[in-house]
Amino acid sequence: MVGAAVSALLLSSPSRALAEDMQPPEYTGDEFQSLYEYAVANTLPNLDPPNGRYEITGNEELDARIWDLALERGYVLRPTASGNLGSADGVTMQPQAAQAWRGLKTEARAAGMGFVVSSAYRPPAAQRTQFLSKLEGTSDAAINAALTWWSIPGTSKHHGGYALDFRYRSGTFGEFRSTKDYVWLQDGNFAIPMRHGLIPSYPDDARSQGPNPEPWEFVWVGTGLIQCGLPQSLVSVPGPAAAILFDIGRCPGGMEPAGAPTWLPSL
Repeated sequence: MVGAAVSALLLSSPSRALAEDMQPPEYTGDEFQSLYEYAVANTLPNLDPPNGRYEITGNEELDARIWDLALERGYVLRPTASGNLGSADGVTMQPQAAQAWRGLKTEARAAGMGFVVSSAYRPPAAQRTQFLSKLEGTSDAAINAALTWWSIPGTSKHHGGYALDFRYRSGTFGEFRSTKDYVWLQDGNFAIPMRHGLIPSYPDDARSQGPNPEPWEFVWVGTGLIQCGLPQSLVSVPGPAAAILFDIGRCPGGMEPAGAPTWLPSL
């Protein structure tokens, strides 16, 4: 885990926007995913580790098959929110995500964008109900059809309270990609949401991430991690990837080795 001093620095102004003229590093889809995995393992507060496989249908054999197919697609167990959650626009979420949304919303409205946040924190029990409502049969084809867009309980990023779903107030998630609002969010490798600590949750060019790409979902990891990048000890050489931009000790993780709890990569 990060040192106490660095963690305090990261959380002291959790969703402070980066200066408008400061462009964050450009990330690929896989790198966005790595930022999130590093954040939940090392920097994001108020998270409890996963609690094993959840029951889905009540049929032990069927549940085992659903879990197998979900893991093949790239779903993994996710942490769940702990402590006091906040809210924004009537939607429950982590306080840092709420502050980030308020900042992004202000910028969006000034630019003439009308998208709203429609969901954020979702406990495993609610995820189970949602998944079952989309499961139309017990064949592998039916299970995979549901898994295309819907996480099973225990595997959703929404469990942590840092993931936000955007859409038009009267629209659907499916149409969000074709809106001018998404074009605005996507511009410059998602530079605007990244200024508020938000990155795409399931980007187009990431491999084996569970559901199909979801242009409407973003997740908060903090501006410090976005600007610094992952510690390069995860890649090739020691130190944060963008250490030339920041004093190494001010980056999330500082000069300490990157840590990952045993639950993160697998069951």
